Amino acid sequence: MVHTILGDIMSIYLQLLLASFFWGSNVIVMKLLLQELPFLLLATMRVFLSFLFLGIYMKMKHLSFHYDYHKKALFIGMFAIYLNFFFTFLGMNEVKGIDNAFMNALAPMMTFVFSVLLLKQKGNLREYIAIGLTIFAFLLSIRFQIFDIQIGFWYLFLGMILYMLANVCIQKWQLHNCLTLSFYELFYGFLFLVIHCWIQNQLHFQPLFEISLFHWILFIVISGIGFAYIQVIYMKSIGTIGALKTSFFLSLNPIITYIESLIFLNESFDWLHFIGFVLLGISIYFIKGQKEKGTTLFRNNE
Repeated sequence: MVHTILGDIMSIYLQLLLASFFWGSNVIVMKLLLQELPFLLLATMRVFLSFLFLGIYMKMKHLSFHYDYHKKALFIGMFAIYLNFFFTFLGMNEVKGIDNAFMNALAPMMTFVFSVLLLKQKGNLREYIAIGLTIFAFLLSIRFQIFDIQIGFWYLFLGMILYMLANVCIQKWQLHNCLTLSFYELFYGFLFLVIHCWIQNQLHFQPLFEISLFHWILFIVISGIGFAYIQVIYMKSIGTIGALKTSFFLSLNPIITYIESLIFLNESFDWLHFIGFVLLGISIYFIKGQKEKGTTLFRNNE
């Protein structure tokens, strides 16, 4: 019995590592495809593949598509998917992959800040030290030139804020964070993106036929199948090892993006970025080192 439980836990750890690879690699795939597709069309296709493969998985597993809170799912989809993806892809088009990885690494810290400000959770000394280290790490990464921050950083930051606000709503409304909710927020977010894409005159299919076969394979595997896989493993791992240990593996995502940016995007190694990542790692350790609380804002993003 003990060996079976240990085997299940080790299996979850390996599956979470694969999920982190998918999540961290997604930024690289998007950066490559942004050279071939308009950003809004790419965001729309990304969300389409995500809810399509998630729906296929739910159908294969005979999971119910019934949901009682469609109006709330629509609201969450507007913030967590439509607006988040719009600003994230807009920002991703402006900054390097390494900078994108660094911004994603700020998510656990933003989670804590929102928990304190909006959910009235109390922080302790270690957590406030972590916030201070995070701010210093970010300033270090931009060489303390706060008034010269690229507009892309602000787009990415705004996308992150909107995503966190959607998660606050999920907590406030006490919605069960399940695959059905993920499916419908993706579906509604896709509808908003299609309308926006059409208004911006980016809803053209010709560019899709010009993408190389290799990039299509990456797109489908990493952004489509990979996203559905991340959702399933995220839900499964929380039930097996808890939200705290799950979030630790999710904090590996920016590191994977950082390494792959150096390899596949040929971006230059920067010691200040590296030191900033080390400081962020220490900050995440301070945050995750606390007792697991009953609520969490941190879900999987793009």
